[in-house]
Amino acid sequence: MSDLSERRPVNTDYAVSLLEQLKFFYEQKLLTDVVLLVEDSEFPCHKMVLATCSSYFRAMFMSGLSESKQTHVHLRNVDAATLQIIIAYAYTGHLAINDSTVEPLYETACFLQVEDVLLQCRDYLVKKINAENCVRMLSIGDLFSCSELKQSAKRMVEHKFPVVYRQEAFLQLSHELLVDVLSSDNLNVEKEETVREAAMLWLEYNMEARSQHLSSVLSQIRIDALSEVTQRAWFQGLPPNDKSVVVQGLYKSMPKFFKPRLGMTKEEMLIFMEAASEARAEGYAMATSVPLTAVCYSPQAEKVYKLSNPPGDLQKVGTLVAPDNDVFIAGGQVPLKNVIGGGGKLQSLFHSVDSFFWLDAQQNAWVPKAPMLCARIKPSLVHCDGYIYAIGGDNVGGELNKRTVERYDCEKDEWRMTSPLPLAWNWITSVVAHSCIWVLTHDLMYCYFPRADAWVEMAMRKTSRCFATAAAFGDLIFYIGGLHVISSSGARLPAGTVDGSAVTVEIYDIKKNEWRAAANIPAKRYSDPCVRAVVLLGSLCIFIRETHMNERAKYAIYQYDAELDRWYLRQPVSERVLWDMGKDFRCAVGKLYPSCLQESPWKPPACFFSPDGGEEFEVDGELVTLPPV
Repeated sequence: MSDLSERRPVNTDYAVSLLEQLKFFYEQKLLTDVVLLVEDSEFPCHKMVLATCSSYFRAMFMSGLSESKQTHVHLRNVDAATLQIIIAYAYTGHLAINDSTVEPLYETACFLQVEDVLLQCRDYLVKKINAENCVRMLSIGDLFSCSELKQSAKRMVEHKFPVVYRQEAFLQLSHELLVDVLSSDNLNVEKEETVREAAMLWLEYNMEARSQHLSSVLSQIRIDALSEVTQRAWFQGLPPNDKSVVVQGLYKSMPKFFKPRLGMTKEEMLIFMEAASEARAEGYAMATSVPLTAVCYSPQAEKVYKLSNPPGDLQKVGTLVAPDNDVFIAGGQVPLKNVIGGGGKLQSLFHSVDSFFWLDAQQNAWVPKAPMLCARIKPSLVHCDGYIYAIGGDNVGGELNKRTVERYDCEKDEWRMTSPLPLAWNWITSVVAHSCIWVLTHDLMYCYFPRADAWVEMAMRKTSRCFATAAAFGDLIFYIGGLHVISSSGARLPAGTVDGSAVTVEIYDIKKNEWRAAANIPAKRYSDPCVRAVVLLGSLCIFIRETHMNERAKYAIYQYDAELDRWYLRQPVSERVLWDMGKDFRCAVGKLYPSCLQESPWKPPACFFSPDGGEEFEVDGELVTLPPV
């Protein structure tokens, strides 16, 4: 006789068949033994099925008390439509969850103790947290004691604090949650005045009821972080009342030091994606694909920091830093497998993807968001009029797919298609100015008007160049560098060459709809189109790779003087600080927290090591000791 306690594998086909039969019995009201009564609705069910998925019903039907013998169970404070979804889940395993059902489902699942539904709702809510709903999600997570939801929502409240503290949901926060938020070191505020204003708005929302919390709320303000002007205005000349007594007392008792909030430590940095050089690629034994490397460089501190690498060995992504400082990457390709190609060399096969990630700057971690509708390699990403646009890219599926454009709604976490590009190009660059998107390629430029969902051709350039970089600054669009498609003699220039040693610059005047030549950038010779235009610390700059053939990479930052129409060297970037990144990197500018990043020690390229393996090598004619790594 076999051991009854022995666990045997479940026959999945039989399990599916059994579930289908139970669903049929439920729909036909066959052999049901309990009726759930909600409002004016009745739900005939099977106790066994309900007890299987719900701890609440399991305790009710197996307690041995009078409730276990009931044939009709009244459920109060439960919505009939929501209960119907949970019952359908019990009989099918499929949960009809969306933006409108998730919150009542979570509440009902908590009451009925349906663990699987709770977990699915929690994961759905965590993924959907944004600036518009994070305060409400914080309250929900606290109400239902869901630590994962509460922590994720709190991080978003901290990150978006300058926006959310004026929301109605914030003004309705409980006293305990408010103090928890205001006391946080991680608030993304550049001035303590923002925290003070948030505290006063919360108190004044219902001063009569909240006066008892005056001291505990105001004590979260780091008074010495306030400006002297604010301190004088707040603490001097107050009329004698309970509020002024509390404030004056707090001011006198506060220590003369404070820990800065996280937002006060932000530094504007150059963010580089796919910063992997050919030399480092060769270090991968028997592999031809190198995972995307993400680093950032602080021009002020001249330090390099390591960003978390995106998951899945992503390469050739689109990169965007939104106006509110959120960093996104989209699309790209991932290696599938290695195969032996021509000459016996190992080659990688790649698969294009539709992935979309947001960088949680506090955690230095990439968070997956709703995937794009199309798989795109190196899409052009821009932020315009409150939405993120993914434009073009090297799509799989022909020229029609290369024209596609889609728009991301940050609040709804969803994509939808918009009007396609007028033509299909293998390469484009895009900028945003005057609440419109400007797409540039070769000698053409098109403008997209979001409200009309329409593309309009604008003035053509006098030169035809690809792989150039573009940036919008005020009423001007700059088109910089790149490779000339046709030379002055009419011959097509070989790839990797430029017409002359300086970097060509053209400027488009948006108001006049015309192009004009601008001063070239007096950079040294560069062998590849490695010029990236950025707006850095309020000025139009370019980050450029300056190299002579067969020399190690050197980088520099040039800044444009609009009044004099000239470029000047703002800052050389020592190769001892920033290693060789290759030529295919993406570059953007954003404010990041150094304390949340890992400072990256400089690692010299392999060619710098002495052949005998010594600790010294030559740089600029001098012997330099290898720095510790």
